[in-house]
Amino acid sequence: MKQNAISAEAKLQRRADFLSTARRLFLQQQRLPTVADIAADAGLAKGTVYRYFQSKEQIFLALLAQDFAELFTALDQLITQLPRPLPQAAAPFAEGYLKLLQQSPTLLPLLALLSAVLEQNLPQPQLLAFKQQLAQALDALGAKLAARFPTLSPVRASQLLLHSYALTLGLYQSTQLPAAVKTLVQQAGLAQLQWDFSAELTAALRRLWLGAAQE
Repeated sequence: MKQNAISAEAKLQRRADFLSTARRLFLQQQRLPTVADIAADAGLAKGTVYRYFQSKEQIFLALLAQDFAELFTALDQLITQLPRPLPQAAAPFAEGYLKLLQQSPTLLPLLALLSAVLEQNLPQPQLLAFKQQLAQALDALGAKLAARFPTLSPVRASQLLLHSYALTLGLYQSTQLPAAVKTLVQQAGLAQLQWDFSAELTAALRRLWLGAAQE
């Protein structure tokens, strides 16, 4: 077993190690690993993990917060590079946004668990703080988008980003079928249910942004 972290720097590093281990196990197992799994893999007692996180849901909310922070930073840069006027930005945004999602292997799987699992087992104060941070980041990004495209108000720009997010999550959940269901659909020849997430998201986002340009 590793020794307890004493200094503030060591504690921050220990917390980062927990999150790194949790992310790796989540990708390997395709589910939320238990605190015991994370502690064992990190070579620590389970009680040590609870000094930093009260539950596995809090660990994975922290991972999701990290993923969101990286995405919003990258989107900020993407927005500054979009061509003008807004209709010309539809395709570049869709393509650039998809690339950013593909760079984060845990973001969408964790988002798919957010309302069904994480939010049901998190203390309300922590969940509210997460939602507030997300709303603030969305408003800041909306203001950046409105500054880039003056035909959009900050409110409409934030709504466009929120609708883009809703499309992303909805299409992801619709296209990620369990293996048994996917096989069943293929055997039944239900081509209309065999969607490619990347292609569908890119097309849907282009239509959404073109529609916003015509409002």
